[in-house]
Amino acid sequence: MYEQWAERWRVLGDATRLHILRLLSVRDACVCELVDLLPISQSAVSQHLRKLKNAGLVRDYRNKSWVFYALRSDIPPAVLSLLQELPVPDTEAAWLRGHQVGEACSPPVTRSGGDAKVGPE
Repeated sequence: MYEQWAERWRVLGDATRLHILRLLSVRDACVCELVDLLPISQSAVSQHLRKLKNAGLVRDYRNKSWVFYALRSDIPPAVLSLLQELPVPDTEAAWLRGHQVGEACSPPVTRSGGDAKVGPE
């Protein structure tokens, strides 16, 4: 029991992961959307999401070709209280509310030769 809580607090000790959690409190998002909002690479965002998922703070689900991340519904009240204290820049919240997954988040397209390519040709 205490190990699980200790791991949660360790995961929350990173500013980027706190930022990701706060963004997910606005709405569910896919990795490519978080990459657009954070000053880090796609692989770094994915690693942070993996740690948050392993700590039991976020879940993932598939919607068409994209994998979205969301705060878990059973997130501990102490963590929710912490998140409510953190600001979300108005520009980021507005971007999330108005953005639709699209070109920037295009899934791989298979060419006739079998090579995968991201985005339009």
